[in-house]
Order: sequence, then structure tokens, then C-alpha cells
Amino acid sequence: MKKEKQIVQKGLSRRTFLKGTAGSIAAALASSGPGKFLTQGIYAPALIQQNNTVVFAIQEFAQPAIQSVLEKFESDTGLTVQLEGGPVSGNDMLTRYSPQFASGTSSVDLFSDADDSSPTFMRAGWVMPLDEIIPQETWDDFPPSMQDHIRGFLSIDDVPYRIPHEFAVGYFFNRQDLLDEKGLAIPTTWEELVEVGKEVTDAENDIWGTTDALIKPALLYVYVAYLTAQTGGKVFDFDEGTGEALQFLYDMIHTHKIFPETALNQDYTAQNELYMGDKVYFMRQWPFFQGVAEGNAEWYAPEKMVISLPPAGPAGSKSWIGGWGFSIPTYAPNPDGAKALIQYLTSPEVAPVLAEQQGFLLTPRYSILDALKDSGDELIAAMGLYAENNVFAPRAFHPRVAEAQTVVDDMASLFLTKQATLSEVLEQGKELIAALDE
Repeated sequence: MKKEKQIVQKGLSRRTFLKGTAGSIAAALASSGPGKFLTQGIYAPALIQQNNTVVFAIQEFAQPAIQSVLEKFESDTGLTVQLEGGPVSGNDMLTRYSPQFASGTSSVDLFSDADDSSPTFMRAGWVMPLDEIIPQETWDDFPPSMQDHIRGFLSIDDVPYRIPHEFAVGYFFNRQDLLDEKGLAIPTTWEELVEVGKEVTDAENDIWGTTDALIKPALLYVYVAYLTAQTGGKVFDFDEGTGEALQFLYDMIHTHKIFPETALNQDYTAQNELYMGDKVYFMRQWPFFQGVAEGNAEWYAPEKMVISLPPAGPAGSKSWIGGWGFSIPTYAPNPDGAKALIQYLTSPEVAPVLAEQQGFLLTPRYSILDALKDSGDELIAAMGLYAENNVFAPRAFHPRVAEAQTVVDDMASLFLTKQATLSEVLEQGKELIAALDE
């Protein structure tokens, strides 16, 4: 295979960039003075006199970024924002807020909610529709590749109840340095993935073309869903595309032997250690790995962490997305204040200010990518690359998503450990998913 490098632009490290520029956009925003953000297209309501406290729940690590833009909002609206720590998982969201919402009350006016919990809140009528709250210019700021995700995990019947503020996608990391040594190119298709994988794998010395974390619960599902996005299948339907994905993973492990079988018992820490131990040439991994690798200063070098498009399967180069977003409880004590705050935080002017400071507030919106395009940040460049090439695929949706993911985990495990045939797991998977729908 002819060698052609696909290198995401490198420059300043993310830490250096964020440290050096985090205040610059915020300072420019503040310098416009109270009341002037209306001229910049940011919606601001009239001063709200009654019940002027807005309680906003979001994870504590994201609060410094939020705090950096609140002075202007509070000055322009007369509102005071009270931040409180939000749950860190979808299960924790359900545990904390479901009893309140079910009783017709809420301790918060605005909160950050997860993919795993929002379908329950939406379908129970516990959060407000946002179609008439968030301006159209804000929705238009999201690229087409995110619209299916918004219509799925954030909407009912095309009416949105949550707006994304955090974006997670599996990026394809490559050891460009090792590939260069062998005169090999980064694989761009499933076929090339196998071809190059065979060239570099040395199983006796625990060196592999690729790997992932496939331990249950949840992690096996993540990778199967990733491959199924590349076949165009619907993983919870256990359709033909799901079968193609499972067969490809089986073949990488058992037929081509470019993927370690031990991955079935490994988590992300073990996966990352293999990669940073110079045992893996390329792999899918979540964005957090960039920070993990940069933190390993003795090992890290940009050529060891080149992000390329995912190798294309039958449906192309795809990687599914997920994340967190803002919602307003139906029983918010101060709904007017919550509406004003969500409009402000998600506006095309303020969203980039938040995104440059905290990855939890980063999404591939046009305004954000444009504001940060020259930052030299690897993940910003990769996000732009993926957006431009329509890589983002919607996360598979099911109203009982946690249970549905467990079904995929269990069925995939049976097939990959040779305890059941592909036809058997597809048939049984369909039956188990159907039982969840009853």
C-alpha cells in the first residue's frame, strides 16, 4: 500500500494554548460593557425583578469556565446565578432528580444532563421543550453531521428538549513514527486495516495492528456500535449491518489475528498502556487519551498520536457521538431565568469562550471551530477534520438504552468467545430487544 501521511496539524499543546488564551476571548466579551451583547446577536431578556436567582447544576470541574462569563450575564439581566455540583453519570442523574421531578418539584432551574438519562426525563415530561426557547441561529450553528444525534437522544418527534454542550467521539489514533519506519501508510479502509495489521503484528511479542477495550459491561458495546456505524447498521436492531460488524471484529481477532483476544478482558487503562508501550500501531479511543498521552512526557511525541479518519467500512468512515447537554426542568422554580441563561450560554458568541477553557463544554459547532481553528490544538483540528468529512454518526437510540447496551454486550461476547454462532446471536439479540419494548 502506497504511503501517504494523514496528519492532523500540530502546534501548541492543549495546555499551553488554553493557558495562554483562555482569558482573551472572555476579556473581549466583557469589554463590550453591560447591555451591549444584544448588538452581537446574543439574546438578552429585560431585567427580571422577581425571583432573581437561577440555580444551575453542572459538574464542579466545569464551573470555573461557566463562572468566567457570568458577570456580564448577571449585569445585563439582573439575575444571580447559583452554581451547584451536578451528577457525573446518567445513573446518578436519575437517582438524584427522578424523585423530585416525579413529585412535581425541582431544586434546580437548569442542569447538565447525560445521554443515558435524558430519554427518561424527556418521555416523562420532566424537562421543557427548547424549540421556542433556543434561537434558530443557535441550532443552525451545529453541523449537519450532528443533527441526527440531536433528533435522537435530545428530542422527541423532532422537538428538542436538550442542547449539546459536550461532545465525545472515538478518534482514530496512529503511530505515524512506527508506520514510517516500515514504509506503511495509515489505513483508510477496513481492507487496509487488515492488510497493514498483518504487516505489523507480532503476536509472540504482544505487538498488534490494533486493539480496543472490550471488557463488559459497556466497553464491548462501545466498539461494536463503532463498527456498526461503519456498516450503516442499527446495533439495537441486530440487523445485517450489526452482523457485518460482529463478523469483522471476530475476524480481526480469530482469523487475521491482528487484534489481541485478551482485549475482551481489558479496560481503557490497559488499552492505553499497550499503545504507549509501543505494542499497538493504531486504535480507536475517546478524546481523553490525548491528555493521558501528553501527560506521559517521557513517551509523548506528536508523531505518536496522529489522528486520521476512521478506516471506512461498507457505509464509509464513521464514528458515533455522544455527550451531555443543557435541559430546563418542567418544574424549575425560576423558568424565565433558566431560559435566559440557557440562551446566553449556548449562543454562538459565548459557546466558544466556554469551549476554549473546558473540553466538557466543547462541541463541533461552526462558531467554536471557527474561533479556535488556528489554536494548534490537536483535538480541535481533529474535530474539524471529522466534521468536514461527515464522520459523526448518531449514537444508537433506545428508550431503555442501558439495558439495550447490555444485550449487545452479552450477545457479542457469546459470538466472540465462540459460544454461539453469528446467526444465533442475531436472532436472540432481536428477541431480547423486543422484550425490552413490551
